[in-house]
Amino acid sequence: MLISLDNFHLHLTLAAQRHGHWLPLQLDTAGDVTRATGPGVDAALKLIRQADRINYELTFTSAFPTRLRLQLQLRDRGQLFHLIPGVIFGDNNAAHARPGEFPFLSTIRPADRACAALWEFRADRAAQPVSILCAEGGAVGISIDPYSDDVRAEDGFIRNGVFSALPDSFGVSLGYGNDPLTFEEKTKFFAAHAHHSTAAKASGSILARPGDRRAAHQIVRELYQRTREPPRHQETDRSALRALADTFATVNYAPEFNQYTNRKCYVPADTTMNPWRCIVEIGWTGGSMMAYPFALAERLFGDLKMPKSPATIFDEICSGYHPASGFIYDAILNRYTTNRPAGWNESTINGWWSGFLPQTRDAHCAYTNAHAAFYLLRLAAMNERSGQSTPKEWIDTALKVLDTAVELQREDGAFGYLFSSTEKKVIDWDGFAGCWFAAALPYAWKFTGQARYRESADRAIEHYAKDVRTLLCWGSPMDTYKSVDSEGNLAFIRAARLMHETTGEAEYLDHLRDGAHYEYLWRYGYRARPQAPPLKGSNWNSCGGTITSVSNPHLHPMGVVATDDLEYLARITGDPYHQHRADDGMAWLHNTMELYPTIMGYGRYGLLSERSCPSDGLLNERYADTGEAASTWWSYNAWAAASAMEALAERILSREGNR
Repeated sequence: MLISLDNFHLHLTLAAQRHGHWLPLQLDTAGDVTRATGPGVDAALKLIRQADRINYELTFTSAFPTRLRLQLQLRDRGQLFHLIPGVIFGDNNAAHARPGEFPFLSTIRPADRACAALWEFRADRAAQPVSILCAEGGAVGISIDPYSDDVRAEDGFIRNGVFSALPDSFGVSLGYGNDPLTFEEKTKFFAAHAHHSTAAKASGSILARPGDRRAAHQIVRELYQRTREPPRHQETDRSALRALADTFATVNYAPEFNQYTNRKCYVPADTTMNPWRCIVEIGWTGGSMMAYPFALAERLFGDLKMPKSPATIFDEICSGYHPASGFIYDAILNRYTTNRPAGWNESTINGWWSGFLPQTRDAHCAYTNAHAAFYLLRLAAMNERSGQSTPKEWIDTALKVLDTAVELQREDGAFGYLFSSTEKKVIDWDGFAGCWFAAALPYAWKFTGQARYRESADRAIEHYAKDVRTLLCWGSPMDTYKSVDSEGNLAFIRAARLMHETTGEAEYLDHLRDGAHYEYLWRYGYRARPQAPPLKGSNWNSCGGTITSVSNPHLHPMGVVATDDLEYLARITGDPYHQHRADDGMAWLHNTMELYPTIMGYGRYGLLSERSCPSDGLLNERYADTGEAASTWWSYNAWAAASAMEALAERILSREGNR
């Protein structure tokens, strides 16, 4: 069956599954209803054409449990790029990522089980339940309700699916199937799971928009406007921020080590939060990422004094500057050890992530060093606006790190991903993490007035903008190595915002808008129905939560640090879409925080894990008594709580006119 929409010509087919095989259904159209029949299967597809889309309703009855696959094949277009928000970005960077790490929509490695010409997932694995094919001239997508009522199913409903298939096909399924495998987490693949039914219905839309790959953003935006269901919460920003700070001070901090710690427990057998790693890295998962919001919280609450002060953390970070490499040692204490004296302070290079880097262990990382420089200067800039002083060593250390990065910056604007620890040298160029240097450079320009910092930032922004525009930012977190991710783009958002705020030039606003839209490809735009407790059946709402990467399919709090930037974009453009997205992120954060301790079964209000699982990905944690999978991690992750503190504190200060 041929359909056309906005000059996109599509071949539509329907198939039913039986005994693992797909049976093509015969299509017979009368008016706006197409009957689809096969042995034992009777389906109806109603197409409702509107000016800019085709809405559809799909129903079926069957003599045997089955599921239907509605497939579209794009005719006569080149430059094809598949997109399932949060899940599939082209081939998921198959050429650069390690084999077997996560799904690759590719046949580049026939022996790699992670490589396949077709990947199907539960629709609620995606940030928006839609499969999109970008092509020359624009993008076309098809969405589906993530769930369909079925009184015979265990939960009273079945889950539906989305898929991408090489070279030019994409679609949805009424009744999902993980095809060819169920992907749980990097390197973890299991047998395919599926939902079948003998009678079900679902609806969705087929949308096409002109342009380049960024036309996909318009499709996501229009679907979001129909599916948005903001989370509900009770607490205020101030009460949430104070609870986070107090919990850091009384639960997270370990006086015996004079360090903040990550902690975990085993629900329900033992809910005591025991430390399992001291937080000694300089950035990314600790260090400056904590010190900055700690300083803001102390400013907002006059009676608050963190047990290890933000100034002490920043002093320790700066003490690790290494002149030979021009960077800061990436950690102060490498691992959690039970017999270290409280004042023990030893700089080191290899953080907990080093085992994930195949090239070398003895390397400085762009993510940690650029993060440290960024937060040192961000706090200094805030201090200046409020008339407070900043230790000269903090600014000098950040500038020395940036000077090294600029000295080694490639002519096309790229910064390195990994750096030598013995000399000023890039040892790996490939990755988006270096964009955090671009986020710090506007501050360097501000504090010194030196145009070379702006010139470096401009070249970097133009370089990294290509990946944002083509929807393929990869290589930020070291533990997911070269996977497509959401985290590096946060640096791009901040760099673009700071440059626009400083110069007022329109090109930076365009970059900020592109960065925001890329973030929304990872940010849930609807309420999912989690598969496993404690989130299953609770009042938790995924809308506004951000997926980490194609490697780690769960929601984490880091996306909320862009809240101030998204609100800035909304103010400057007058576009309420960006304010809605910012509001959803903060509502998601509040909603998630308020699950502790009653729903989560451990901890206290103000404690936060890094993991919420809206679908069937990353269900690694198990209940200690039953062995049943859990939709969270029984943990207290310092960087996650610090991200929450940063977003809350910045929003409070902004709304009170103190920024």
